[in-house]
Amino acid sequence: MDRTRPPGLPSQVRFRPLDLMAPDAAARLAELLQREGVEVVVHLAFRRWPGAGPTGQRGLDVFGSRQVLRACAAQRLAQLVVAGTTQCYGAHPDNPNYLSEQHALRGHPAAPSVQDRCEVERLVADFAAREAQTATTVLRCCWTLGPEAAGPVARWLSRPLVPTLLGYDPLLQLLHERDCLAVFEQAALSPHPGVFNIVAPGVAPLSVLLGAAGKRALPLPAPLLQGLSAVARRAGPGLLTPQLPDGGPDTLRYLWVADGAKGWAEFGRPVYSTRETWAAFVAARRLRSPR
Repeated sequence: MDRTRPPGLPSQVRFRPLDLMAPDAAARLAELLQREGVEVVVHLAFRRWPGAGPTGQRGLDVFGSRQVLRACAAQRLAQLVVAGTTQCYGAHPDNPNYLSEQHALRGHPAAPSVQDRCEVERLVADFAAREAQTATTVLRCCWTLGPEAAGPVARWLSRPLVPTLLGYDPLLQLLHERDCLAVFEQAALSPHPGVFNIVAPGVAPLSVLLGAAGKRALPLPAPLLQGLSAVARRAGPGLLTPQLPDGGPDTLRYLWVADGAKGWAEFGRPVYSTRETWAAFVAARRLRSPR
């Protein structure tokens, strides 16, 4: 279900149009779930590109999630799987080396989209407490890359000259898109109630990853980096100006690496490490670049 049929969706997959921003979205979704005999809902309707301001973002992420939860409650589904993000922990100077699922979701005041995802998690936690018959799973994924990756993180790291924060070399944690898909598949096919960090083994400094790919860093002071990112955010994904991932310079300043032990125990250890994920991402981009 989506507003329009996704390009490349296999013909054997039944598609039903649905706009979560519509006032009657909850009722329409509940009707669709009943009509199709749906047992499991995987909720992925979150903006990949934050776009031109927090209003539309909040509409889809928070209001849309409320609609999904109302419909799921009305149908008393067997399972609900919700896409989360480790960015909800927030990049803060007092973070521990590894953030577990028990760590508070502090988000970041400079990232409205991250704050909205924290609000969605609160809504989902309330739903899980009320609707005990539904096995509710939240998968908090770290930055996900791979041959098909798109979005602000992929766009930022695809540049031959990557804007970075002057004086800092952050540790990055990257999840391969195939490992991410495998976890969502497991979560949909059998109940795994709870909240899980979904991350790849290992971390790597940004400078090491860029060097391995033959890329150069462009260190910029925080105000300039923030300003360029704000321009790109307002203009959208077509502009060449670099857009930082949500959280701005603090994302590249403070540690926000998540502990994957609980997720690995539940779903298995990912095939790709952080460095292998990066290698796959870089190799795919090189193959697509004009000679």
